[in-house]
Amino acid sequence: MSKAPYTVPDSRPWFKLYNSNVSKHLDYIDEPLYYFIDKAAQEKPQNIALNFFGTNISYREYKELIEKFAHALQLAGIQKGDRVLIMAVNCPQSLIALYGSMKAGAIPIPLNPLYTAKELEYFFKDLQPRIVLTPDSFFNNVSVAAKATPQIEKIISTNISDYFPPIKGFLARLMKKVPVIECPGSISFKEFINVSADYEKVAINSKEDIALMVYTGGTTGEPKGVCLTHFNMMANAMCLDEWFKHITIDSSILVVPLFHIYGCGPIINLTNTRAGKLVIQPKFHTVDTLKLLQKEKVNGLFCVPAIYAAFVKYYQDNPNEPKLTNVTFCASGSTPISSYIWKELQKLVPNSYLIEAYGLSETCPGITMDPANKNYEKEIGSVGIPFIDTDIKIVDLVSKEEVPVNTSGEIIINAPSNFKEYWNKPEKTKQVLKDNWFYSGDIGRINKDGIVFVEGRKDDMINVRGEKVWPREVEQVLEKNSKVLDVAVIGIANDYYGQAVKACVVLKEGMIADEKELINYCKESLVEYKVPIMIEFFKELPKSNIGKTLHAVLRKRESNK
Repeated sequence: MSKAPYTVPDSRPWFKLYNSNVSKHLDYIDEPLYYFIDKAAQEKPQNIALNFFGTNISYREYKELIEKFAHALQLAGIQKGDRVLIMAVNCPQSLIALYGSMKAGAIPIPLNPLYTAKELEYFFKDLQPRIVLTPDSFFNNVSVAAKATPQIEKIISTNISDYFPPIKGFLARLMKKVPVIECPGSISFKEFINVSADYEKVAINSKEDIALMVYTGGTTGEPKGVCLTHFNMMANAMCLDEWFKHITIDSSILVVPLFHIYGCGPIINLTNTRAGKLVIQPKFHTVDTLKLLQKEKVNGLFCVPAIYAAFVKYYQDNPNEPKLTNVTFCASGSTPISSYIWKELQKLVPNSYLIEAYGLSETCPGITMDPANKNYEKEIGSVGIPFIDTDIKIVDLVSKEEVPVNTSGEIIINAPSNFKEYWNKPEKTKQVLKDNWFYSGDIGRINKDGIVFVEGRKDDMINVRGEKVWPREVEQVLEKNSKVLDVAVIGIANDYYGQAVKACVVLKEGMIADEKELINYCKESLVEYKVPIMIEFFKELPKSNIGKTLHAVLRKRESNK
């Protein structure tokens, strides 16, 4: 067991908001991330680890499959520190490969399978992986990109139906609901792991060895590989378990993409700490997801605002449908949730704690979270309080000195989950990681009670005649308008102001509003320079694969006009 590398001062105001049963500091297990799977396989071997279209895989079976994959990698010559790239569709094969790579001492990298062959070339060259796992539907792009990077020795192909129940898999292929695509030169996943589970154990230094690598989105430059150690990931999992120890969470759903840190981090790791069941859905469909939640009696929901918005709309259209009464825990992350969706969501999960969290790929991700306390009065726009063993400061953008309470500045973080480095980018690492303080590039403030508010990215700041405007503040005002469904605020060039504020708005279905009406609405809550001078109406806003609004795309669209 070991302590966090940094001790948060007990004088921090947010500790007063901690639940009485939650520790301020923890002792952390110095073990690899797969420790909890091994523990569950030993103590609760019959517990269901994975549920996939009706197939149940117990923890005993899960551990064996993971160790078969590890052994197969070793037989293929994979050494400690080698990279194994996973084109990560949500399915058992991806998870088996993720933890199997760790057991072999390799570094797994879950990657968005939708990348084009040209995009994949960047990752293949940056990572120099020797083995790639891909669904057969994405094999062509992988094989084309692999020709530009000759170090790839083996491509493992799999079909999404490989772990369907036998009859369901047969019918899916027969009726061509799941096409089977030829992958010449590859080896099938099931053939690859057709070996014993007698892998050679690899010594892991939890604080130094990389457990997992995820890539940042690259919206402001080329993507960066974020290296997370076993200790980083274990600390985050153990803190989550402590934060929610009074809540029954014995099953969770994986519908957020596995290649995102939200998917490959807290969702799967908290489930493992509880020896719980992970219900896997490859792709989000509102009706299918709701049916699955009811059928499997899932009580842990980790989703993003776009998914919750879809739930809200479904129940508004189908008010007699049974609510999600099995859900005891409902978390939202990756992007801010609107006050409207938050309030409506409360009606759908009447027996649940509602939690909003904030974090980054570089922090595993969660570093602030609402207290799991039904007496906690959340202020919409806040993202909770700093997590266990996590210290947060707000510093001036120029001087880097800490600013007064409730003053906006850059959020910097010191936490046991702070990443080790960016892959092959030492200078980039030095720019943001200083004495274990991570300079996030996010702008926010902390109030007198220690509650954190995130206001945007440094790159999103709008400079109106020297006055700083953070898009999130304006967005929150417009989100409170009963006619507005979604909004994004950007800066536009202006001859008089230098920059001015523009709001990109999606109205709720059936609602009518004009530019003047919404501008006047903003004037009631905002000082003049923060009020949009232009409102443009959209059918939908550009989103990332996890529903985050892409402000950079809107800015580029504006500059191309």
